Formats: sequence, C-alpha cells, structure tokens
Amino acid sequence: MSATRSAVTGIILRMLFWLPVLLWAAWAWGWYYADFWLPVYERVLGWALPDFAVLHFGIGLGSEYVFDTQVITQNALLVQGQMLPAGLTVDASTPMYAALIHPLVLGAAVLVWPLPGWRKRGVRLLLSLPFLLLLEAIDVPLVLASSVTDLLSYTLDPVADTASWRVDWMRVMDGGGRFALSLAMAFAAAQLHRGFDRFVLARKD
Repeated sequence: MSATRSAVTGIILRMLFWLPVLLWAAWAWGWYYADFWLPVYERVLGWALPDFAVLHFGIGLGSEYVFDTQVITQNALLVQGQMLPAGLTVDASTPMYAALIHPLVLGAAVLVWPLPGWRKRGVRLLLSLPFLLLLEAIDVPLVLASSVTDLLSYTLDPVADTASWRVDWMRVMDGGGRFALSLAMAFAAAQLHRGFDRFVLARKD
C-alpha cells in the first residue's frame, strides 16, 4: 500500500511539474510542429477525398491559428441526389490546437509515468513516435475531409443531410475522441516498450 501511495504521489508531482512545461512548449513551438506535419496532412486529405484535388493546405490566423484548406472537384460529383460540376471549390478549416493534443498526451505519459531513469523515458519516447504518426494522420486531415463532405451535403439538402463515416469521425474526434485515442496510443506505446525490454533481455541471455 505504501509503495502504491508513493507511486501515485510521484505521478502527481511529476504531472504538476511537467504539464506546465509541455503546455508552454506547445504555446512557444506549436506552430512549427504543426507546420512540420502539413505535407502528411495534405497527402492523407487527398487520399480521403479522391474526387477532389487539394489546391491549398496551410496554417491561417484569424481569431486563432487554424489549418485551412481549399479543394476542388476534379469531375462531376453526385451528392444527395444532385450533380455537382467539376471545378467547384470548397474551403474547410479546423483549429491548429487539434494537432498539439497528441504529442502533449504522449509526452506527458512518458514524463509522468514511473520509469527507472531517463534512458527508459527516452526509449519510451522513441517507441511512441509511430503512434504519434498514426494519430496525426487520422486526425486533422480526416476531420477536414469530414468538414468538406458535411458542408456539401448540408448545403444541398439540410433536411436529408446524413452522416458518412467521415462526418461521424469528425464528431467522434471533436467530442473527446482525440484525447481518448491519444491515451490509448500511450498505453500501446507502454506495451510495446515492455515487449522491447523483454526482447533486449532475451538477447543478452
């Protein structure tokens, strides 16, 4: 019981120290982090919207920083029973902070969780990177694809507007799914780390 209480106390103390540091880092360098992912986002968006070409994908500033994109229909497109012409442009945006949640959660998990020494934390951080790539690829670009789909559908027929899987995904992510997925990936990284440690020990034997 005493060991468990000590571990929990350590987690809380590390959280109180590291969370403000991580939030400050996100505020100071978040734009550069988001800008780094733009090519990945644009590629995934093109995959998610095969009937569109991406004219623009970048970071804009209004009341806050946002990812903004403009896409154009490459061919005539049937939506809600209506034919849309080729060459129709659609704009969509989502707040930039969405991209920062995943590294904050994964980074906090590495820094806060009880691990024996900084070497272990460094290995856990490296093993978290594939999960970070996955999270970034399925969040911002798919949310923007959802916005485009929903905008077209709702504009053409608000009453008959129905959610596609992309629109459902946007609602899940904006409704707390972003945090839940980040936590799930943090636990997945922990499991991968345990497997990695067992592999290293087996090689030494």
